[in-house]
Amino acid sequence: MTKPKLLSNVRIDELTEETDYLGIIDKGDLIKEFLVGSKDTFHEFKMFSLYGEWGSGKSSLMKYLQKELNTEFNTFFFEAWEFEKDENLAMSLLEYITFESSTTEDNFYKEVLKYGSRILRGMGKSIKFNIPLFPNGPAIELDPSAFIEEIDKQEELTFYTALKKFKIEFQRLEDHLTLEGKPKYNIVFIDDLDRCEPEQVLNLMSAIKLFFTYGKKTIFFCGIDKKAIEEAVKTKYGKVVKANEYLEKIFDVSFSMPTHNNLLKLINHYFDNRNYNIGGENTPINMRIEDFFQALEFTNPRRVKKVLNKFQMLRNFKQIASGKHEGFPNVDMKNNSERGYFETIVSLYLIILHEFFQLDFDGFLNFDRKKDVYFRSITEGANFEIINSALTNNSSNLFFGDIYSNLMTGGNSAQQEKKFYVCISPLNVQKLVPNSLADNSFSHFTVKEKYIDFLFYKYVNSKGIETWLKNVKGTSASFSSIKKIIKDIL
Repeated sequence: MTKPKLLSNVRIDELTEETDYLGIIDKGDLIKEFLVGSKDTFHEFKMFSLYGEWGSGKSSLMKYLQKELNTEFNTFFFEAWEFEKDENLAMSLLEYITFESSTTEDNFYKEVLKYGSRILRGMGKSIKFNIPLFPNGPAIELDPSAFIEEIDKQEELTFYTALKKFKIEFQRLEDHLTLEGKPKYNIVFIDDLDRCEPEQVLNLMSAIKLFFTYGKKTIFFCGIDKKAIEEAVKTKYGKVVKANEYLEKIFDVSFSMPTHNNLLKLINHYFDNRNYNIGGENTPINMRIEDFFQALEFTNPRRVKKVLNKFQMLRNFKQIASGKHEGFPNVDMKNNSERGYFETIVSLYLIILHEFFQLDFDGFLNFDRKKDVYFRSITEGANFEIINSALTNNSSNLFFGDIYSNLMTGGNSAQQEKKFYVCISPLNVQKLVPNSLADNSFSHFTVKEKYIDFLFYKYVNSKGIETWLKNVKGTSASFSSIKKIIKDIL
C-alpha cells in the first residue's frame, strides 16, 4: 500500500498548485490584482480585512500574498499571537515595524517609538482619554498612569502634542521605508488574531484605525475570524454597538475566504478514484468521502485534514496489525482493493467525534442515556416497549456481516433494523414515534438542533441498512470494536 503523507495543519508558507488543496491561490490572485491596481486610493483606504473561520486557510492566503506582492510593496507579517503576552499589542506592532526595517544609524526610530508609546499607552496620572473610533461609535480608552515612565519626566508634553509628533514621525518612517529603489507602499499583514484574547484584538484594531492610519503609504491587512470578533464586540460593548457595524467602520475593504464546498482536492490526497459499488451505484470513493463530509456539514479544512490524518494513522496501524487485532475495521486502504465503505465512514465519524465532539463520542452507544431521553420523548400514548427492546437488544457488539445475515434470514426484519439503527440514533431528541429506527425514518425524529449525530444518522438511514451491509464480508468489526480501537489507538 502506498502510504499518503500526513498533511500538516499549520499554514503553508510556500503555497503551490500542488499544495493548494482549498483553492486559495485563485482567491489570492484576485486580491493581489485588486491591491496592485488600487494604490491610488490608499490615501483613503488603509484597513483591509480577510474574513474566514478558524482553520479556513487565512494564514496560508496571507503568506501567499506576502510573497506575490513583495515587488510592489514593502511587506511585513505581524503574527499577533507571538506577542499575546505583551500588555499592549499595538505597541508591539509599532516596535515590530520599526525594528524590522531599522539599522544602527536610524536614530529617528527612537522618536517614533517615544511618541507612539505616549499615545498608545497614554499620558498623565489621573486623566483618561476617550477617543471615538467613528462618529456616534464606541471610544478607545487610554489610561496613561501605568506607563508615564516612557517619557522623560522633565519633558513637558501633552497628549495632543505627542499625537501630532507621532503623525510626523510615522510619516518619516514611511518615507524611510520607501526610499528610492524600494516599493512606494507598505503592507502590514496581521495574522493569528483569532488566537489572541478578545480585548487585545479590539484594542489593536482600534489603535491601528485611530493612529497608524495617519500614514500615507501604509495599509493594514488583517486576517479576521468574524464570529470571534463579533463575540468580543458583544462582550465589551453589549447592545450599544452592533458587531457588524463595528467591523464595517473599522475596515474600509473586506474580503472573504473561498467557501469550501469542494474538498475533493484535499480528499484526493488520502483516497483515490476507484469505484465503490453501493446500492448498485458505481461512484469513486473520493467523491463518496466528499459527499460524506458535506452531509455531516463538517467542512472546515483544518478539521477535515486532522480527521483524515487520523484515519491514515488507523490505516497504518491496520497494516502493522496484519489481521492480528480482532475487531479492526475493514477500512479502505487505498491499495486497488475495494473494502468496507460502511466501516470506513463509521471510522471517520467516530474520529470526528473523538477529536471535536468528545461528549458525543462518550455518549455513542450509551443506551442507558438514550433510554432515558427516548422515554421522555416518545409521543403520548405510544408503546415504548418497541424501542426499549431495540435499546436493550441492540446490535452494537455484532459483526456487521452478522447483522446483515440476521436481517436477511433471521425473520422480523423490522426489529433487526431497529436494533441496528438504535446504535447510531441521535441523542438530542425532542419527539419520536414507535416506527422510528427503520430505513428512511430520520424524519420521525424531532431534534432541537441538527447536531452531527442526527446528520450522521440521516446520512446512513436515508440509504438503507441493506445498501450499506450487502457487501460486508468476513469482517470482525462492530460499532463497539471500532469505538474502542479509536479510543485506545488514536
